[in-house]
Amino acid sequence: MFNLNQISDKPFTKAQSCFVIIVLLLCLNGCNSKSPKKDTSVLQNDTLVELSEFTASDKFSELVPGDVELADDCFGDIIELTGRQKITNTIFEVRETQILVIDSFLIMNNSFSENLFLIFSLPDFKLVKSFGKMGRGPDEFQFPRLVPSNTDHCLCYIYESANNNIYILNNDLSITKLPFKLADAQTKRMMNDKQVASLSPNEFVYTESVKQGKALFDFKVFPDSVQRKNIFNLSFSDAYKSWVSYIGDFGVNAEKQRAVYAYKYFKRLVFIDLENNTSRTLVFNPDEAKNKKAPAGLGPENITYYWGMSAQKDFVYVMYIGRAPVDVMKEAQKNNHYIFVEKFDWNGNPVAKYRLDRWGYFCADEQRNKLYVASTYDAEPFFEFDLN
Repeated sequence: MFNLNQISDKPFTKAQSCFVIIVLLLCLNGCNSKSPKKDTSVLQNDTLVELSEFTASDKFSELVPGDVELADDCFGDIIELTGRQKITNTIFEVRETQILVIDSFLIMNNSFSENLFLIFSLPDFKLVKSFGKMGRGPDEFQFPRLVPSNTDHCLCYIYESANNNIYILNNDLSITKLPFKLADAQTKRMMNDKQVASLSPNEFVYTESVKQGKALFDFKVFPDSVQRKNIFNLSFSDAYKSWVSYIGDFGVNAEKQRAVYAYKYFKRLVFIDLENNTSRTLVFNPDEAKNKKAPAGLGPENITYYWGMSAQKDFVYVMYIGRAPVDVMKEAQKNNHYIFVEKFDWNGNPVAKYRLDRWGYFCADEQRNKLYVASTYDAEPFFEFDLN
């Protein structure tokens, strides 16, 4: 496991800290994997939630499969957004952060605070609860991730990658550990790199590195067993065999039975119809992509394209950088902290592109038609952006 305090014996500037965050996130991937296969094992707990298979009430339009070549100007004019700083009633530093909006709450997973989880009320951004101690003891966390829920029975899930446990964050803000775990990786790697999403209380999908690439898995829980299967190969070229090549961000829309994966080192997204097992791949600037060399490592000279995703009911929002970390650091030294967010519908059609005047971790709030950013450069880190 990484010890964050051993990265450097010198204090970081804020711009350097931002770069380190990116590198640490990348290091959640691994190598030396075995071929994925169907895995079935018996549950040891009879307190399982009643099995609930998702059934869409309205048939969503079919995904048109195939590869689509796009240019950078496919979104039309870039929309400039200026954030409004929101003052909260607590002090914390934004690092290794994830934020998620559910109804009237903004839920934050933040590694650099007394408690790992902070819950703020909306629209006033006041802290209503903090919880989650870092540690290896019972119900303590090391590397947790928030997982959105598509049902009303809870606010969201919390996935602990150190041991594959899943917790429910209940509507009363208490947490409950589920009686099952996600399947262990069939790989030997330094850290677990699963990115998890929920389709129902007893069905999860996740991406994970496999031998020479990345794959999408489905994990179903039955009253007497669990079942895992590989449902989609996210690797796209024999020329790119390193796990580094396929780092990216993942999200789902359970109602529309869609999944999406955005690649970090390629301006490329794949939209997947989970019901029909078809896919639509968006390839930007295809001539450039054909000649692009896969990154050999996690160096700061590699251009970062997509970094961060907010999968919502109507659209998916993906953070787009489009430059190398070394260039981001140079701009930050000039107090220039901009970043882009691209908006797509769930059939893979470009909708809009925004330029935000703050750098940080983000999420979308379709209920209020806003974007929120937790800035890595501001003492009062929350910024609110109105979507046009």
